[in-house]
Amino acid sequence: MKHPYACALVCLALNLSAADLVRIPAVSRQVTDTFTGVPVTVEVGEFLIAPYETTQAEFTAVMGYNPSLYPGPRRPVENVSWWEAIRYCNLRSLQEGLSPCYDLNTGECDRTRDGYRLPTAAEWETAAGALSAPKPEAAASMANLGTRDTKDPALLLEAIRAKGTRDAGSHAPNEFGLYDMLGNVWEWCQDWFNPAAGNVQPARDPAGPARGLARIIRGGSFISTLSGWGRGYHSSMEPGYKSRFTGFRVCRSLPARPAAAADDPAWFEPYNRVPAGFENATGGLAPLLSEGETAAGWENRKPALRAKWAGLLGAPSVTPPPPAVRLAETVFEQNYTGRLMYLQVEPDWWEKIYLMTPPQARPRPVPVVIVPYYDVDVPAGKNLGGRSFMPASVRSFAYLAVQQGYMAVAIRWFGESYGERYDEAVANLKLKYPECSGLGKWVWDARRLIDYLYTLPEVDRARIGIIGHSLGAKMALYAAAMDERIAAAVFSEGGIGFSFSNYDDFWYLGGSLGKLDKAADQHELLALTAPRPFLLIGGDEYDGDRSWHYINAARPVYALYGKPLQIGFFNHRAGHTPTPEAVWRSIEWLKRFLGPAR
Repeated sequence: MKHPYACALVCLALNLSAADLVRIPAVSRQVTDTFTGVPVTVEVGEFLIAPYETTQAEFTAVMGYNPSLYPGPRRPVENVSWWEAIRYCNLRSLQEGLSPCYDLNTGECDRTRDGYRLPTAAEWETAAGALSAPKPEAAASMANLGTRDTKDPALLLEAIRAKGTRDAGSHAPNEFGLYDMLGNVWEWCQDWFNPAAGNVQPARDPAGPARGLARIIRGGSFISTLSGWGRGYHSSMEPGYKSRFTGFRVCRSLPARPAAAADDPAWFEPYNRVPAGFENATGGLAPLLSEGETAAGWENRKPALRAKWAGLLGAPSVTPPPPAVRLAETVFEQNYTGRLMYLQVEPDWWEKIYLMTPPQARPRPVPVVIVPYYDVDVPAGKNLGGRSFMPASVRSFAYLAVQQGYMAVAIRWFGESYGERYDEAVANLKLKYPECSGLGKWVWDARRLIDYLYTLPEVDRARIGIIGHSLGAKMALYAAAMDERIAAAVFSEGGIGFSFSNYDDFWYLGGSLGKLDKAADQHELLALTAPRPFLLIGGDEYDGDRSWHYINAARPVYALYGKPLQIGFFNHRAGHTPTPEAVWRSIEWLKRFLGPAR
């Protein structure tokens, strides 16, 4: 049992309280993902960090021993392993009445707790500010570093004998008031080291890969070179390693601040750049609302409209099976775990899905993004044995969703599985279910997927999004319109109007189109989606300026709910394949409405 005055004694020895930690403001920056070429907005939330490297007095007060080879109460503790550093964090947290962050068996860190922990590499770099990439010619005056000499080892040995560490705060602080972010001792970070760090790094509060052999260290030591060989004072060591050159500093998490208002007109401006002549034009589409209609009146009419479209689509004439999956393979990547599975969608049929889960511990359910496409490979950016694999690219939407810390699930289209090719797949569908269209079969499969997602405790049922390109866009549109469990949708170059694309092919609607009244078109599907956010991405091949007619026709329905900006259109005008900017805007749209992963 702890002495009742333990916390007071510790704080006295530290001469530092939690209030003395420095608040580092949240930052965001845009980087290019090395895997897909898509811009990614990397966000690091605000956090608290110690102004000094952990001193020997602090360490001794908590741990009861001092392992340092350069003794001095105000000098940084060194000769400590990564494991010792996290044990210190947990013990100090307990002594101050905080919740420990670490599982000391696995090293896993729960950053939602309020206890002490090591900074992530992204947090360390944010806190270091200009010192995260110092110019060698200026570094000597800023920090306790070595010399430019890289030839004479005797100079290194002399520095070890005669120089050593200095008291914390011996040099001027950086712009945040932090001391010794450069030099004195290397500092352990939380992250595993990953030489391919650009791949599937979480874009919100990144914490490195899920596994590895070495942990990142930053900042250099008192003998680190002042020459260009310092290379940003970024390195790695196995977590059991300890030496006179490495110590650490602590940080703490802060609760996430509320997101900015979702109806900020400035944020929506890029999604509402209507070309001249299209400002209010609907191109002859039938009005969706009668004069003076209210939201209540529309809600009363909506079930009949959805029933009309359900009749057009058709559905398999069987009872939906209970949610079930068969695991085919588990794929352990550096920054996510993938499960290649078969989902039961009919009593006698299973469809392929690929569920990608980010590695960080999640105390609360997280959003999930559904990505329909020909097969699961392209959305995942990984060859999983499908017919239509392409290397990672701007179409790798599931991969990009995992970067946001979301779960993502790619699902194969029945045309790739129900028969040898599309003709045979449709023939088999019609032999089994004569009244079911190709898109009707897809809507059925999407519902079975959501049924399954609802069984997973880690899924936030209120935050399920869907995004698709080309064929996948059509699938996203129909799934969102027909299933209100989908909270937000992105439609990329699928052709929003019947006349814009090949909806009359029998793997989509075929002859079923003749069942619709002449005034019907897919602006009705947009209206059925309202007020849930819907973004159309165009490239002037299938979706160009004429697509504004559909956005304009549906916007009054969104306005009934007070959400006129939650339907938008971004036209990159570069053809059928989305540009990196268009994909970035798609992901930003989903982030806006699905919210953060933690």
